[in-house]
Amino acid sequence: MPVIDLRECLAGPGRKFARLLAAVTLMLVASFLAAGEASMLGALFAGYMVGFLYLWTLVYRTYRSAGLSAGGARRQMLWGLCLRLAALFAILLVAARISTRVFAVCAGGFICVYGLAMLTLVGHNIFDKGMGK
Repeated sequence: MPVIDLRECLAGPGRKFARLLAAVTLMLVASFLAAGEASMLGALFAGYMVGFLYLWTLVYRTYRSAGLSAGGARRQMLWGLCLRLAALFAILLVAARISTRVFAVCAGGFICVYGLAMLTLVGHNIFDKGMGK
């Protein structure tokens, strides 16, 4: 069985994700500026940063667990899950204490990054690679 490098697997979808996220970000920034809500851009980018942290932790823990035994991989993935959820909880808690609108924009930024990443990966596996190929 050939050895597959995770970096090679994520290179193609990563470029598509970056282009798609750039386009969505431009639309969101233009919308906030047109609505006179430039103050919400900080909350949007805080959500983006949590989304990127969430994705990086997921990929890094998956990469690290690839060479471990089943028990080690399970611990590695559980530790990553705890880190992801703690970071998400901390940022959203701070955003919620500021205001409901800041919380909504921050959560929307997180969902935008994480959702686009997952949709890009699923779309890449279904449409670009083909099922079972």
